[in-house]
Amino acid sequence: MMKAKMMMFAGVFSAMFLAGCTSPAQRMAACEAQGISKDTCYLSEQNRQQGINNAAMAAAYANAANATRTHEAEQHAQAAHVADPMREATLYSNVLKATLSNGFFTATVNGKKATVKRINENFFEIHGGGYVISVSMNGDGIDSASWNKTHGRDNGILTVKQ
Repeated sequence: MMKAKMMMFAGVFSAMFLAGCTSPAQRMAACEAQGISKDTCYLSEQNRQQGINNAAMAAAYANAANATRTHEAEQHAQAAHVADPMREATLYSNVLKATLSNGFFTATVNGKKATVKRINENFFEIHGGGYVISVSMNGDGIDSASWNKTHGRDNGILTVKQ
């Protein structure tokens, strides 16, 4: 008896799964019309929905894993092509123009030779022409730059062109 119900249940489940574009109410009515108990039809419908949900979840996990691999590959490709953050740069304002070149080893301020002092990994100072220029770095290059007069209180922000 139990085996017969299970076989019938499997048959109904297969038929309903293959039915395609029908609503849950239509599938329940068709199942009950075959003389199957409402509880068994309900269980069959729940199993159908769970199967669809499981398939969607498996696809979502596969897509997420693929997206992660793709993102990691893109990051690796970008890391391989990072521009030199210490490339030549021009710093300017309405008061002065400074240039940095040769990996930040040489500099000029208003066309005159200046000295470059590395304070730490991300900070440099340029001294010359009566000015001290502070240069802050990040992984992409110069983050910001400002200037101060060596004597007096004049100061300002510099525009960076790399």
